[in-house]
Amino acid sequence: MSTFPQKKIDILGIGASTLDRFIVVDHYPTGREVQQVLSSTNDGGGPVATALAVAGKYGARTAMIDSIGDDMVGQHILDDFKKYNVNTDSIHIEGQAKSGVATILVKHSTGERAVFFERSTAPEPAFLDSHKQLMAETFILHINGRHRNLMRSAMDVAKEVGTIISLDGGAQRYDEDMKPITEDSHIVIVARDYAEKYTGTTDLEEACHIIHERGALIAGVTDGANGSYFVWPDGTFYRCQAFPQEHVVDTTGAGDSFHGAFLSKLVTLLNELAPVEGLKTSTYGIDLLQYCGHSDLERAAIFASAVAALNTQGIGGRSPLPSLQVVHKLMGLE
Repeated sequence: MSTFPQKKIDILGIGASTLDRFIVVDHYPTGREVQQVLSSTNDGGGPVATALAVAGKYGARTAMIDSIGDDMVGQHILDDFKKYNVNTDSIHIEGQAKSGVATILVKHSTGERAVFFERSTAPEPAFLDSHKQLMAETFILHINGRHRNLMRSAMDVAKEVGTIISLDGGAQRYDEDMKPITEDSHIVIVARDYAEKYTGTTDLEEACHIIHERGALIAGVTDGANGSYFVWPDGTFYRCQAFPQEHVVDTTGAGDSFHGAFLSKLVTLLNELAPVEGLKTSTYGIDLLQYCGHSDLERAAIFASAVAALNTQGIGGRSPLPSLQVVHKLMGLE
């Protein structure tokens, strides 16, 4: 059953959905030892999945395409999606398969992470006719390189129907196979590591311009506490300052929450620009993107930066997500 009654989806995601198990420790072990766990918790995970959860929390209508196992972990993943109003109708449940799990050691003093990942044994989901129909009612397709055969099929359909393609290029995730995928995406917001490998420069303003010149309407590079860099559809450059926090508890999900928060504001703009209520506005999605004003896009970036900063104040990628009131207070709006 759908988690919301509307047929139209603002953001459709393709990626891995996991259960993240967090263990906060005093220090990383360097050999055989016993140490007491300072705290622990479970949270839903996966870059695209978490971005959708964030966008759903802040009002966007979102849906996920993935395959998970029929185990207890899989049920936890589905239950967590429902908490954030993410539609799970297109998540395939594979019998006798294990769902993905990440065990994450968090260093108490710095919030640094060491991640140990167990990949799901569920097969990559197939691209179905229902997915094609869903794409025609979607503003934005959000991807990060997982499920590449499915992703490429979805991107082909997105081009046909005018759906905006948004790419999350995470650190240590760039390879040559991602180059054409990056060039075919309309919103490309990537980590510094990805940008440097893709563009060949360490100058992040220059990297944004190169990403833009290679086809992205919105090109962005995130650099943690150093802020983020953007080039908007008309080629204008923008530097977005970060919101430094006195103490970082856990950096898990900071980049994912940045993506989700930015896209949640962007779909609000697109819905406001949509010419006719109830029309298949995804047909106009790419055109509408070019009409978003600088000030509106800058506010979306600032909002994303604030959400990402506040999300480092607790354990997990989703559980620490702040309320809109808290975000607005940090932005100086209240």
